[in-house]
Amino acid sequence: MHLQKLAQRTTSFARRQTHDFKLMLGRRALHGMASGLSGQYNSIYATLLGADPVQLGSLQSAGNAIGALAAVAAGWFIDYYSLKKVFLLGTVMLAASRLLYFVAPHWAWLYAGIILYYLGMRITCTACTVTCAAELPNEERATGRGLCRTLASPVAIVTPLLAAWLISRFGGISARGIRPLYMVQVLIFVGIFVLLLTQLSGSHSSGVSGDDRHILSSFLQIFKHGPDTMRLVLVMGFMELPWTIAGPFMPVYAHEFKGANEFMLSGIAMAMTVVPMLASIPLGRLADHYGRKKLLFAIAPLAYAANLCLIFAPASGTGAWLFLLLYGVLFGFNSISMALASSMTAEIMPKEQMGRWIGIISLFRSLLGIPAPIIGGLIWEHIGPQHVFLAAIAIDALLRLPLLASVRETLHLSSAG
Repeated sequence: MHLQKLAQRTTSFARRQTHDFKLMLGRRALHGMASGLSGQYNSIYATLLGADPVQLGSLQSAGNAIGALAAVAAGWFIDYYSLKKVFLLGTVMLAASRLLYFVAPHWAWLYAGIILYYLGMRITCTACTVTCAAELPNEERATGRGLCRTLASPVAIVTPLLAAWLISRFGGISARGIRPLYMVQVLIFVGIFVLLLTQLSGSHSSGVSGDDRHILSSFLQIFKHGPDTMRLVLVMGFMELPWTIAGPFMPVYAHEFKGANEFMLSGIAMAMTVVPMLASIPLGRLADHYGRKKLLFAIAPLAYAANLCLIFAPASGTGAWLFLLLYGVLFGFNSISMALASSMTAEIMPKEQMGRWIGIISLFRSLLGIPAPIIGGLIWEHIGPQHVFLAAIAIDALLRLPLLASVRETLHLSSAG
């Protein structure tokens, strides 16, 4: 009975939303499928093509550096020109990046692929965030984001199994076995492009004066909305920083030190997806009722416990499977935290400035992400692989949480303008 009522409320919520928000639900599911195919294998693929830990980190840093520039540009063009054109451009870049990964004979070729990928990711994520921020009211925003993650989750659960099956069919964890995943991704991103081209409304800015079109002055206007703007920029940046340090190295660590094969890696990815599928809407409703900050503080320790499970997992056997799956379950809550924090950022800014605001946040996150993977590689080589994951815990607990405590609750703030 309870599940039936939940399903009825969810259906009613979805039906009363706009066409573009519903389109974002479908795009998110397809995008999640494409990303999930190779998400657990990109780092391993780079090492199989010859990259060492520091070189692996440098690949991620190069992508973050270019993504930082794209984030602000995307936000500005969305506000002043066409969200649809920006969305389509980012999707083309994603398809091109996966094609480069497919044909790469050496790890150095992946620089071009990862730069295009991060350009496309920053552009499409900014466009998607702006669309959802504009289409959802404050009191339904966290629930809406939870619905988006929940509907995308079944696809994301199946995708790692598909990836593991493809890799096993093409020779196991090897460059030859992983390579076909990238061609499948190309085809999915082409499908997303066609969907956006034919279904997304051609939204344009209502027009601004010549003075307001000056890029620097228009971005400086964002910080006139009070001290919480800068604090939230810092919170969002430091929220992603620790996992940017550790993220590229998790599959390599699990494969080399815990004996994880393609099916165990797919199990981790599936476990990460199950949690958002089951918990995003209930936790979103709690956040819409009690506030975002309380939920963010409550969820934070789960990511720390996940990293400890990864570190202390046995080197092989059933125990390794259990610890690694538990890692996936606990770390799955981190994506819910990101959605709740994104809800906060959307609630302190007028809609007509939302593109620039999201662009500024993405810029700061990307700037922090430039040195982060290299730092992770240096920690791996000179201190020890497990210390990469301990450093992530320390950064989040000592930097992000104190900053979050200084930000006021945004649930009942009415957007200006």
